[in-house]
Amino acid sequence: MPWMRVVSEENAKGSDIVIGMIVAAGLVTMFVVGVPWVRAFLYSVPVACIVALGIRYWQKRHKVDLITLGYKDHATRD
Repeated sequence: MPWMRVVSEENAKGSDIVIGMIVAAGLVTMFVVGVPWVRAFLYSVPVACIVALGIRYWQKRHKVDLITLGYKDHATRD
């Protein structure tokens, strides 16, 4: 019987990351090359992230006061 390497837990951790990266790169390549209508969606993901970060930045700088919005119940305002 030929010699076979034993796959242990320590050896499998690094290979899982590499296999995941190869699969992710293959999927992105398939979508970009093979399916033209997906390109617009892939381009919109960074734009959506920038918009979300902009909204988060604005909300940190401008606190919302519930009283000025018309919320009058002080007892349950948490």
